[in-house]
Amino acid sequence: MLDETQVAVLEMAAKGYSCAQIVVLLGLRVLGRENPDLIRSMAGLAMGAGCGDLCGALTGGLCLLSLHTSKGLEDERPLPQARTLIGALIKWFKFDELKGEVKPDCLRIFEKNGQTFDAAANPAESCADLVIHTWQKVMSLLSENQIDPTQGRQES
Repeated sequence: MLDETQVAVLEMAAKGYSCAQIVVLLGLRVLGRENPDLIRSMAGLAMGAGCGDLCGALTGGLCLLSLHTSKGLEDERPLPQARTLIGALIKWFKFDELKGEVKPDCLRIFEKNGQTFDAAANPAESCADLVIHTWQKVMSLLSENQIDPTQGRQES
């Protein structure tokens, strides 16, 4: 039986959202916000920016962490743990029990899963577990650092 997050991820993937978009969409849902401009911009990170580089689940997770911790307004300062959290997600992503040790790029993840990299495809359905695990790790990192993922920073 699929849980609520799994169903949401598969539905978003079926609607054509990329891995990076889905991670941020999940985060925005927790905040009770919508931001189509942000979601459209996240598409630029899909399929390792279209060339197999950094995985969209990872880059989406980094952006979601930054949404909660980084500067967004002129008079705002990043939270002190912003860079540490980004480093923690990257370190976790490079070695995860779900996929073993792997370089965090789409091309290698596809190869490890026995798939062929196709920049025109949407891997979000086949990488749903990775998207979910990454989002859960972001939520865990925020929680461990006393950052409420339901509150977020000031809206601009």
